[in-house]
Amino acid sequence: MKIFFTLMTALLILSAQVHAAKIDAYQKILDGGRYTIRYENFTPAERITNRNVVELYGKNGLAVGTNNFFLNRPLSGMIVGDGENRYEEVGYKDFFQCRLVKGGENFIFTKYVGKRGGFEYFGDKKGKVTANPRNYLVELLSGISFGDVNFTEMMTAIISDAKKSSAQKKYKLMASGTTPDGLTYEDFATREGDTVSAIRYCFDGDDLKKIFFASYGRNEFGELKARRCLVKILEFTATPAGNFLNLPAGLVDVTKR
Repeated sequence: MKIFFTLMTALLILSAQVHAAKIDAYQKILDGGRYTIRYENFTPAERITNRNVVELYGKNGLAVGTNNFFLNRPLSGMIVGDGENRYEEVGYKDFFQCRLVKGGENFIFTKYVGKRGGFEYFGDKKGKVTANPRNYLVELLSGISFGDVNFTEMMTAIISDAKKSSAQKKYKLMASGTTPDGLTYEDFATREGDTVSAIRYCFDGDDLKKIFFASYGRNEFGELKARRCLVKILEFTATPAGNFLNLPAGLVDVTKR
């Protein structure tokens, strides 16, 4: 971790003129708004539980102490975009938080492996979900989500500056090269106040395979805060997986319109 923070500082000092050749293709995909992305996050954010506070999460209900949601395991995620329609899911192999954005509405639900082995769904109730109006103002100010917070920053850093929201950071390409295991990389960095962030995109040929992210800075109390993330890209294509852009079978829309 210390080595990577040193790298981040060095990147911000570098003034070499380099051109992002391989990330450009992925920028075009994201700017176009039509894609399917699948990934594994091997360093998810720490999860803190408070046993005095009861929350309802999927099949384990109120059994907070045994709920899979609170275990610090690698996350997997999927993002499908097709213009105004969008699907996001983040979770584990047997429990996922999901959001479908379609027709100006948000459908938020969980899917989990039931007793019979297949996926079951929970919105407002088991097998039922009510839509909420899409909040265009929040999206305009904060930008769209790509699942968990770290992966969102990795993806929004790629998006062209003209398409970023006012709240999204603008990263600058700092360096490129080849790793000892033969992957090529392109390094980006940004500084906002006392916070420094860096992202390394690694490629096998032209295919994006891994992403490393790290950020550190001091909060309002002067305390040093840092986070890091390693993601493996399983799929990143310009073809939306259309079957995910509708509510799944087994989940009924009960919205009163």
